[in-house]
Amino acid sequence: MIDLDLPSHSFEPRLYGVGAWTNHLLFAYDLVAVLRPALLVELGVDRGESYFTFCQAAAENQTGTRCFGIDTWRGDQHAGGYDETTFAQVAEHNRANYESCSSLLRSEFDEALSKFESESVDILHLDGLHTETAVRHDVESWLPKLRPGGILLLHDVGVRSKGFGVWKIWNELREQGRAWTFQDGPGLGVWQKPPIKPLPGFLDELLAPPNESNAGLASYYTGRAAAMQEKIAQHWRDGSIRNTPFAHQTIIQVFYTSDGSHREEDSVYARVGHEGWKDVRIELAPDAGAAPLRVDFVSALTTIEIASIRLTKGAETCFVADEASGFDMVRVAGDAERLPGSTFRLRVTGIDPQLYLPAVDFSASAALLSLQLRLRVG
Repeated sequence: MIDLDLPSHSFEPRLYGVGAWTNHLLFAYDLVAVLRPALLVELGVDRGESYFTFCQAAAENQTGTRCFGIDTWRGDQHAGGYDETTFAQVAEHNRANYESCSSLLRSEFDEALSKFESESVDILHLDGLHTETAVRHDVESWLPKLRPGGILLLHDVGVRSKGFGVWKIWNELREQGRAWTFQDGPGLGVWQKPPIKPLPGFLDELLAPPNESNAGLASYYTGRAAAMQEKIAQHWRDGSIRNTPFAHQTIIQVFYTSDGSHREEDSVYARVGHEGWKDVRIELAPDAGAAPLRVDFVSALTTIEIASIRLTKGAETCFVADEASGFDMVRVAGDAERLPGSTFRLRVTGIDPQLYLPAVDFSASAALLSLQLRLRVG
């Protein structure tokens, strides 16, 4: 068993709980602190949970790392669409904490390729659109930028639903170089670009064939991640979730169904900031059913005021609720309660508030199903 005297023992993340990377933040911190990369590039920053952990490790351990976060900050079919709040908050956090070592590039991944020399990147993290085609393209385009012996990180390697194809590319890469798979959450793949070169600290042990040492490392990170998840749960229990970065935006998850069952793989996302009224349009697949649609709000103990809900299929309007009528047909369930008054206001009381729209039987049509909401969160 190797000595687990790791930098992350004293790590307190400034940003956590705002994405799917929470389980791997301790490893991300140790990776940068120990490897001390000269150049780190992340493709797919979103709200910055992983990227700003890399930056925090570089700053606190004085590694001299230059960090680049690349994203369009418009969302995609897997992350969902979101408004300008996301980029504004990421840019402000970057300016306030990491301006001296971090640059944000708002562009498509391919547009940023020319900014980096071949074999110049020490750590490359790919976390963009997760279809097999997109991931394969990103890997083939960006691997030449990673130096021999450098580290590639692939997120969501354990997800085999909703059109994710990262796992297929990951299985191919594992045959071509030293690799380790963290199984926690959606999974994280750690791969060293051949030829094999010695790595400092715990990293050589991690990428060795399965043994007591890397099993112990995995156990350490799993335990620390569980403690962090418990901390997040406590934020919900005591209401302090309102004061965390999670509280800056609300996720809207729409579940569609033809048989009355609501499944995670049959859902789409959008995300809004909390600045005034927002008009949100969420497109669903042409074959999506509404028997009924369920709308979940992942929001930190807020009050959500809804001015209108409109469900359309092509040019056909299927359901409307606004101040005139229709809200009495919307059912509130889960961690939510409707507040009295003439407007439709929803108090979020926990992690899973839900709205159920009335079931709709569509006429045969190949048109897109669209849900439009006008709301504000406070």
